[in-house]
Amino acid sequence: MSKRITVIGVTSEPGRALFFELAKRNYSVIGIGRDIKKLTKIRNQLGEKFPLTEVRNLDVERDDSFLSDTDVLIHCSRPHLVKRLLSKNLSHLIALGSTRKFTQYPDSKYNEVIEMEHDVLTSTVPSTILHPTMIYGATTQNNIRRIIQVAKSWPMIPLPLNGRQLIQPIHNDDVVKAIMGSMNNARAINKSIIIAGPSPMSYRKFVEKIIAATGYSCHVIAFPYPLIKTISKLTKYIPNLPNINDSEVRRLLEDKNFDTLHMQKVLNLRPRSFEEGILQFVSLSSRE
Repeated sequence: MSKRITVIGVTSEPGRALFFELAKRNYSVIGIGRDIKKLTKIRNQLGEKFPLTEVRNLDVERDDSFLSDTDVLIHCSRPHLVKRLLSKNLSHLIALGSTRKFTQYPDSKYNEVIEMEHDVLTSTVPSTILHPTMIYGATTQNNIRRIIQVAKSWPMIPLPLNGRQLIQPIHNDDVVKAIMGSMNNARAINKSIIIAGPSPMSYRKFVEKIIAATGYSCHVIAFPYPLIKTISKLTKYIPNLPNINDSEVRRLLEDKNFDTLHMQKVLNLRPRSFEEGILQFVSLSSRE
């Protein structure tokens, strides 16, 4: 009898992409989410092609009945939800954390990730925690879209410290591969693994590569951090600018680069380059 897999967080990425990948591979899988409209769309996309799949609208903080017939639980939602889901019935728990755990500027998400990791790794449930860097590549993810929105409407994008801080984003599909690579993998049990793109780049290069992929006439310029912080407070009043908060600006001041050797060895994952990934994203976005 095949194992029953439950994925929490299928109405957003990467949970949605993972759910469909498991369905295509004929796994017996339950997808859980809270957005009824998005769940209905997923059901319609599944149709009759995947009889081993099921989609449920559940608040897992109030209803954990699904755990009784779940063998493998994959958690792609808020980290704080994991604590009450550490069932002895599980043969494997795979949970997405975040490299926010390494930030110099702790916030509520940092606290959630730290607490989740402690709860999971001190439990008796066989588990794997994957900590992704910035995830991009799905058209519903806003990080790249926001930069494209500015590049389309404005002639320049200001960055503090000339954008020299490092970033190492990972494509959404490679996050799915990392999760799949954790399943039935004894080397991944009771491990906390950073998953990131193949190599770091400066934030300036990151933005310039996005602009180049779109073909817009926009340039990156250096601005003093205090001035950018002031501008960020005004973004909600300026047309065609995404709303940017203080914490987002502050995180532009820290490096977010990581060694991926552990990821490669344990998960056998070789993620795509950002150049390849951003071209795929722009092509996908143009078809919508």
